[in-house]
Amino acid sequence: MVLLNGLNEGLISELAFSLLRKAVIQLPEDVKKALRDALAQETTNIACKQIETILTNLEIAEDKQIPLCQDTGLPVFLVKIGKGITSDFDFPGAITRGVIRASEEIPLRLNTIHPLTKKNTDNNTGWGVPIIHYELDAGCDYLEITAIPKGFGSEMRTSQCWVPTSQDIAEAAMKAVLDVVEDAMGEPCPPLLIGLGIGGTGESSMLAARRALARQPFAAPHQEKYIAELETRLLEAVNRIGLGPMGYGGKNYALGVNIEIRGSHTAIVPISIMFQCWAARHATARVYQDGKVEME
Repeated sequence: MVLLNGLNEGLISELAFSLLRKAVIQLPEDVKKALRDALAQETTNIACKQIETILTNLEIAEDKQIPLCQDTGLPVFLVKIGKGITSDFDFPGAITRGVIRASEEIPLRLNTIHPLTKKNTDNNTGWGVPIIHYELDAGCDYLEITAIPKGFGSEMRTSQCWVPTSQDIAEAAMKAVLDVVEDAMGEPCPPLLIGLGIGGTGESSMLAARRALARQPFAAPHQEKYIAELETRLLEAVNRIGLGPMGYGGKNYALGVNIEIRGSHTAIVPISIMFQCWAARHATARVYQDGKVEME
């Protein structure tokens, strides 16, 4: 915990830089533990070797203070704004400056391009990047910023389907997830996390899936018992397929399945599915009105 001089542009820029640096170098402890637990469960040499290589890679990244994956992704930020939190400065501009600094100093791979001309700004910004999702929460008294560097080996397997409410939505979710997993094979770099957004509109369902992947700790069950049970069923079903680490076969294709729901139209329910590869990178900071900062 550090005491700083209130909420200001310089603080937000510094936090964006620091959060990205931590996220791309140091995997969260709960994810590392899940990988070690998965290694203990595997029985074949090829499955064990995949996870052992990942764990060795993590040690090297932390020791040398370099990114743990060459794909440092697109910079995504989840911002929660609590009651009484205000600013009189360019908030997204401050985060953008943090991203530019991170791209130069860490460094980050220069991934951001114009989608049609392929022009690269050479600093991971431009055309709506960094991507910032805002959430207003009157139940808290702080500003929370989570940095999620999102690589695209897993992102490209994002999927969405629409299920009429005349059908069993939970069973439809099961079929949708298993279909996507069987099609993806080892491409999204398992062992991975799966986030589901069920309900809402198309875009809010997708964002719910993104937030499901950002749950901390990731293995915490959903607060609703029925949904928590579905998460467990999905995880068990995915791993029964036997694709295993990197798709070479084994017991652990997924480390967890998280679901977030949104109120949906009475006629049809969207189901959005997102994968997060083993490099489940994120880092979070909370800023209080008195200037205190907590980093997770």
